[in-house]
Amino acid sequence: MDHKEAARLLEDNVPLNKPALGLAFVNDPPPEVAGLGNAVPSSCAFWYEAESKVFYASAQDHYNCPLGAMVMGFPLPDAQMDRLMQEVGMMCESAYVREEEVPNVPKVERSSGGIVYGPLSHLPVQPDVALLWVTPRQAMVVSESAGMMDWADGHATVFGRPGCAAIPVALSAGRPSQSFGCVGMRINTGISDQFMLMAVPGDKLESLAGSLNGVNSTHALLKTHYEERATSI
Repeated sequence: MDHKEAARLLEDNVPLNKPALGLAFVNDPPPEVAGLGNAVPSSCAFWYEAESKVFYASAQDHYNCPLGAMVMGFPLPDAQMDRLMQEVGMMCESAYVREEEVPNVPKVERSSGGIVYGPLSHLPVQPDVALLWVTPRQAMVVSESAGMMDWADGHATVFGRPGCAAIPVALSAGRPSQSFGCVGMRINTGISDQFMLMAVPGDKLESLAGSLNGVNSTHALLKTHYEERATSI
């Protein structure tokens, strides 16, 4: 199963309300992939653009959001580092974040020159990570399919700001991560409040997509069980 087939299974069997997105961290843009052609205010704003087209965004293209650029693993020039410190200072002063949190913000560890974005079903290169917009019920299905809801391993977690941190968390842990998102993510992506974010490592897409039918069958069985019990009381 390739990532395009995995995208089809995810969109059909979850089923997703919005297309699954693919991100590939690359040193140079693939010959067949053009740049976006317009500036965006944040790293997560690229996700909105990626719903309908495949494009390449360089490290410099991410600099309008210094925090997002840092989270994506791009080194920041002095001007962007100064802006980042100003933004972090504002967030600390407003009690949005605490100073002791700042050094622990997740970052993509691999070095790259930019990112190829696009619908997972049309991405011309192997994705490093896939992004899914899921409702709570869809998050339940995907989490169970990915083996994330096992109390025995202690990894059933979900976090909040910044929303883009779901990407380095998924890549470093080698397992899907979930985020409720953050204020900036919702503004810059225009995503509805009904959705939360799930990031899936590219090498876990096949096993995740392959488990969906089994989980859906189990949920159908349990639905019948609970409905019958409710009507019998």
